[in-house]
Amino acid sequence: MSKPKMYSSERVLEEFYKALADQNEGKLRRVHIPRSDVFYIREAYYQHSGNWETLDRIERCMYLEGKLLARDVLDPKRKRDWEQ
Repeated sequence: MSKPKMYSSERVLEEFYKALADQNEGKLRRVHIPRSDVFYIREAYYQHSGNWETLDRIERCMYLEGKLLARDVLDPKRKRDWEQ
């Protein structure tokens, strides 16, 4: 059996609970839920800067800064468009 293709979403919690309620096991396996630290850091960043960033961007930044391990990040080796 091949590994399901994971995806990132800004509405990750809503999508997770909807898949759970719908008993959609396939979707449950595909949704990437960032570590709780990512949600907290994003909120703190917003409170400090007034800029709302995507979960993927915050997660990626935390990974690049050594705050997250590769196993905790969606596609850790994939360079994002905003990276130089």
